[in-house]
Amino acid sequence: MKNLSHIFLVTICSILLGLSTLAQAQEKPGFLFVNATVTDFEKLGVYGRALPPVYAKYDGVYRIFGGIGRGVEVLAGSAKHESVIFAEFKSLKDVETFWWSDDYRAVFPLREGAGTFDVVGLAGTGEQPYTAEGGTQPAFMFTLVTVKDPEKTQAYMEATSDFSSNAPGRLIALARPDDMSVLEGPKPEYSIEITSWPSVAAIKSYLSDPEFTKVNALREEAMDFTVMVAAVPKPR
Repeated sequence: MKNLSHIFLVTICSILLGLSTLAQAQEKPGFLFVNATVTDFEKLGVYGRALPPVYAKYDGVYRIFGGIGRGVEVLAGSAKHESVIFAEFKSLKDVETFWWSDDYRAVFPLREGAGTFDVVGLAGTGEQPYTAEGGTQPAFMFTLVTVKDPEKTQAYMEATSDFSSNAPGRLIALARPDDMSVLEGPKPEYSIEITSWPSVAAIKSYLSDPEFTKVNALREEAMDFTVMVAAVPKPR
């Protein structure tokens, strides 16, 4: 993972020290991350069909739109919600402009009563995500981390540093709770790491490698750790 282990370790240290990294990435791409539990798919469908022109007006692009069993897999830990929406904008400011715009506010009531939605805006790192190659769709990995033991967390990151630095994942976004723009729902208690990979198979190969799994027990002692993955849908 190009510079990923180093960047993640620095960010974990920032979490422990109470530092903020948000201002450093203000001019880079922004992302909208929605984690939801849907109770009315029919109502959500009406809402979803009204959104594309609003996204287009604010230069927003869907990257992932699905749920557990609907294109999203949980590979570690347990998910609080079963649906994930991940969209890219030109900057975090553009995410916020879209969310509070009159255009989106006009559509927003269509999903009232459709479920529970946790929504945050994230500043990107500027790293470019993978594109489809040879008929294989790229994938995103969403890692939600809550530190339980700072010393063991640092030991875990150091133990996986060399292995992670050679993996093909690209760090797209990384934020602790204070670095996120909370748009709906409670402020998350976890940090979010989002990486782009050549394929879902590449992610599974990385997570199942003995060099990684040999410290799983240390990881479980150090932090709560949920991993969700999803392949980028093929263009219609």
